[in-house]
Amino acid sequence: MGCLCCGAGTEVGALCRACAQEVAPCEGLIADHVRSTVDATEAEAWMVDGFGAAHAVAAKSTAGRNHEGQLVVLATSVSREHARFELADGKWTVRDLGSRNGTFVDGNRVQGRVAVPVRAIVKIGEVPLWFLAEVMHEPLTPPSLATGSIAGGLVRFTTAHGATELCLVGSSDQTTGGSLLSRPAGTETWAERSLPVLEFQLLRALCAKAVEEASSPSAVRGCVATKQLAKDLPFQSKYANEENVRQVVRRLRGALGELGVDGLLAVAPGRGYYLVSPVSAGG
Repeated sequence: MGCLCCGAGTEVGALCRACAQEVAPCEGLIADHVRSTVDATEAEAWMVDGFGAAHAVAAKSTAGRNHEGQLVVLATSVSREHARFELADGKWTVRDLGSRNGTFVDGNRVQGRVAVPVRAIVKIGEVPLWFLAEVMHEPLTPPSLATGSIAGGLVRFTTAHGATELCLVGSSDQTTGGSLLSRPAGTETWAERSLPVLEFQLLRALCAKAVEEASSPSAVRGCVATKQLAKDLPFQSKYANEENVRQVVRRLRGALGELGVDGLLAVAPGRGYYLVSPVSAGG
């Protein structure tokens, strides 16, 4: 598959290097700061950031810092309710919602409601993104064990916490997401949940450390320092810091909580994070 914009070979996520440079991230922005709350199956268009990540846009989508919006952009130049995208009669429009730093389409500041071409650069505050209503191919989805889309070598960790068994499975590529399988203890059928790149790689790092220090007498064996996680996780930005790690931890805890696995991921104050249950590799 080629670049979502032009079809050339991909070098930066779903983009070629030239198209990625057109929407180069502003200072302080990391990949973790842009996300969509729209399910990919409901996408009418895609917004692609400078890290090459594609974010689904619904027929009516609000962009801004509001975590309840359809396109969440966590940058200081972006207002809580910044811009509104709408699809009607096959045509896209965008309206600035009174933001402080403005919304721009192909370099022109939005005044009132303006048309958005099927391929344009939209700038929300200081954050540029490709707007693509027609793409060369479907954006890549997270690797899946159930669909057989995990390629290359595999990593696999298993653990049990409370009444739930977990199995983390993914590619050996340290820049991809993966799958978290779960099932009630004593049953045979696994349920699968895809984990985005950062959440998957965080859980993978904690599992690997837990296996490495399985024989340690420490009460917090398998603890990985927060600073080390900020350095090792694939944030794709030199600006990643401990607060960015805490954001990923919160999202991972949320995902685990939805599976009924509260309390698996613990924090050692002033040190880092660890898993409270024993972990096995393979299996």
